[in-house]
Amino acid sequence: MRSIKFLISIIVFLSWSSVSALSDVSAGAPTNLIQRIASATSFTSTTQSSSLNSGTIQNTTSSVIDGKQLRKTVEQEAKAFGLLVNEAALARESGIASTNKQLVKIGGPKNIYEDKRDLEPTLDTIVYDTGLMTLTKEGGHYNDDSSNTIFDASATQQARVKVYIDFKRKIFWGSVDSKITLDGASQMNNTYNGASADITSLPIDKELTHSIDDATGNPLSITDEPYAWYSKHATTSLVKADGTLAQYYDSFEEADMKKNVSHASGGDKNILVGAKFTTSGSGTPGQTTASFEASHASKNASDADFADGVVRYSGTTTTTASKYTGE
Repeated sequence: MRSIKFLISIIVFLSWSSVSALSDVSAGAPTNLIQRIASATSFTSTTQSSSLNSGTIQNTTSSVIDGKQLRKTVEQEAKAFGLLVNEAALARESGIASTNKQLVKIGGPKNIYEDKRDLEPTLDTIVYDTGLMTLTKEGGHYNDDSSNTIFDASATQQARVKVYIDFKRKIFWGSVDSKITLDGASQMNNTYNGASADITSLPIDKELTHSIDDATGNPLSITDEPYAWYSKHATTSLVKADGTLAQYYDSFEEADMKKNVSHASGGDKNILVGAKFTTSGSGTPGQTTASFEASHASKNASDADFADGVVRYSGTTTTTASKYTGE
């Protein structure tokens, strides 16, 4: 399992389950995406994409909230870009069940751009940037952090998530900037670049997690990073929506994560930084969630007690697609 853990952990964008990225977007009239981007973000519209990209992007500029139209758009884009349709994800996002079978890609040549941490965007790359977001402490199932406080309640916890999607190269990558202040400590500032992941299907639903070392203020190395869950909260969390602890592949992986984020005696006292991004296709709005998490519970606590100790700060925003201009 340890060797598998190392191989899998370098592919840090993991999840292909989908949540709706368009629930708060009103329908608009079709227009040219490049012109909209130039107007909204002050980028000059000097670069045109390939004929395939530009034609497909323009078809998806109108923010679609109708389930049937959303399904049609995703299917058209998948065909245009040579991608599969993730039927399970599309059914959840569109609200319309399908009799089509889930398509699975088996084998085939590896994408030469996959698993890279130094990819550069091209003029065909679409960029989603949240800007610096202020995260707020969550209630509900999460610990209120009022006793043996982990995070500095008077400080501003912030994160910025940038996502790059290149349908021509069928690749996806991104980075997370974090500004974390723990109780009684100075601010820890980091930029973490995630490894690139192959795009095989639409809609896109990806996440990136990494840990910030409390002792050094820097991200853990890949070999020290605990492997994340396989059954989790929809917005990337140690705690599932029903308040129970996320599930892991085995007890060793779970023990690693508990020790990693435990701020009790014997824990490593690290912070788990999460980012989740969803979008229905090229040029459509994306939804991004950034989060910081840690637990008051002991590394040896039961699953229920550990989940009860988890503190979470998070922020979610709708991000607009912009074409990379080379600047």
